Amino acid sequence: MIEYAGLTKSFDGVPVLRGVDLAVREGETLALLGPSGSGKSVLLKHAIGLLEPDSGDVEVDGVSIARASDAELRRVRRMVGYVFQHAALFDSLSVAENLFLAQDDGSFSRSRRECRGEAMDLLRRVNLDPGVLDRLPAELSGGMRKRVGVARAIASRPRYLLWDEPTTGLDPVNADTVDALILELGRELGVTSIVVTHDLDTAFDVGDRIALLYEGRIRACARPAEILEDDDAIVRRFVRRVRNAAPATT
Repeated sequence: MIEYAGLTKSFDGVPVLRGVDLAVREGETLALLGPSGSGKSVLLKHAIGLLEPDSGDVEVDGVSIARASDAELRRVRRMVGYVFQHAALFDSLSVAENLFLAQDDGSFSRSRRECRGEAMDLLRRVNLDPGVLDRLPAELSGGMRKRVGVARAIASRPRYLLWDEPTTGLDPVNADTVDALILELGRELGVTSIVVTHDLDTAFDVGDRIALLYEGRIRACARPAEILEDDDAIVRRFVRRVRNAAPATT
């Protein structure tokens, strides 16, 4: 379970998060919507200690991230896969080496051949030719780098996944591939996910619940059908396109 409690964060005196309360249940996929600059990525980064809150806390698997020791934080980070918005690959390492880093379980007991075979399977899952394993990130398109980032995030078989705009910059076919992977990981492995997205199709396709972050707080959080029926003017503005496209009922 991931639980935010009264989380606040400001940058240069400008409030971004103003007291976020949000619980993501075990095995659930929560889609997080909100305007650009509303703090969605900031919220994700607090879950693995990349940012420290001004006040409040976030707990992951019962561990307070704000108060965690270095050892506790390392343990949490091993359980959490993070899909960065811009892939965040190591430019000087090949695709294979980027994946090997995530595959390392700390025991150093796995052979390079075993890891390479697994890396090829990971690339196939994100619709990439395994032939890119020996290429550098700079030799790949932006969409390909994004999919390598997804493969890296799932390489460690995480219990939790944080997806920061996973389909942005992808063509419809590969966006559907990523959406299907999010659903598969939740259904077959019980992975708990937060999916930050501007793509309403992704939000409604993968989200068990959909939350709206607005002006630093959670404005709404409900199942997709309930979000569509929400009378709040701000919520309606964000889901209007889906509401208008929804088939009429008889």
